[in-house]
Amino acid sequence: MKKFLAILAAWIFLIEVAAAAQLEPEYYAEPEYADDEIPPETTEPETSGEGLEFLVYDENGVMAFAVIAAHENYKLRPILARNQIQGRATLAQITKNLDDIAIINASYFMPTGSLIGVTKIDGEIIGRDEFYRSAIGITAGGAAVFGRVRYEGKIILNGVERGIDEVNWARTENSLILYNRYWGANTATNEFGVEILVRDGVIKKIFRGKGNMRIPRGGYVLSAHGAAAEFFANARVGDKITISQKIISDTGDFNDIPTVIGAGPRLVKDGKVCVTAAEEKFPSDIRSGRAPRSAVGVTIYGDYIFAVVDGRQAHSRGCTLEEWAKILIKFGAVDAINLDGGGSTELIVKDALVNRPSDGRERQIASAIAIMPK
Repeated sequence: MKKFLAILAAWIFLIEVAAAAQLEPEYYAEPEYADDEIPPETTEPETSGEGLEFLVYDENGVMAFAVIAAHENYKLRPILARNQIQGRATLAQITKNLDDIAIINASYFMPTGSLIGVTKIDGEIIGRDEFYRSAIGITAGGAAVFGRVRYEGKIILNGVERGIDEVNWARTENSLILYNRYWGANTATNEFGVEILVRDGVIKKIFRGKGNMRIPRGGYVLSAHGAAAEFFANARVGDKITISQKIISDTGDFNDIPTVIGAGPRLVKDGKVCVTAAEEKFPSDIRSGRAPRSAVGVTIYGDYIFAVVDGRQAHSRGCTLEEWAKILIKFGAVDAINLDGGGSTELIVKDALVNRPSDGRERQIASAIAIMPK
């Protein structure tokens, strides 16, 4: 029994350390895969004459791939693995029912599917990050904007203000979480807390000592535990409540952009290497050493670039962030940010897997970015 408890304690410690450090998903244990989830051999897609260009970099033991899509013909669209935050899927599963031209893995994520990075879809914030990190924003007209962003959320009830701790995240001790329809049908919380259903700025329902509230379309659920739950001690159905959320950026123009995909760090700015891993406080496993990596960027003409570099394999050893930035510039990028990497790195173009994931099979991921016909 003592040995069992020691092993259990060790596992709990490792999980807590990984969560606190926000390590890359490759450090999390992955489930077994079915045979049809093992990726096929690398294939070069036919892209001529469609406003698409497919590029391969193969030098000094490093192999990278990129697809460039004309912004006049195509648009970018963020995709959740299972059309909600909870749960993950492989990139092949995600693209199966899409009319996409290309698709790449996107944000860092937790095992639950919660996104690590400020994310906005159709004007609604669905994920955040505690750090001030790089993101790509897509304007209503399709232009790509790059900058460092952070989330700021607060509620005001009966004249008292409190910050929102997380958005679409598993509720933890003494935390206040905002859930919207992108999380799933219900909050999936236990009974040890308070949950407030808010619609049109008014409290419509309150659960005390009862969890798993249904999340309404066009509304929110505020779920609080411990000290955070005390904020709602005097809340009543019918009370007016203000929920304020915004994206603060070093460029000043992200708050009104309908689509934001956060990851980081920055790799290329104004056509030059600009790696900001230290400033964005990324852990050493991301900012140091060679690894498989993914990126999204734009050319001088505003065309979209999806790029991946294989790593940890005989045909390609991967690259550092600085080396990756230089390869992206060779692909034509004038602005680019890093996406989740390691075993998550994957690019599919016209239903063809063009790189070889370092796990030897597709990893289940939380989100992706697709190039879609306009």
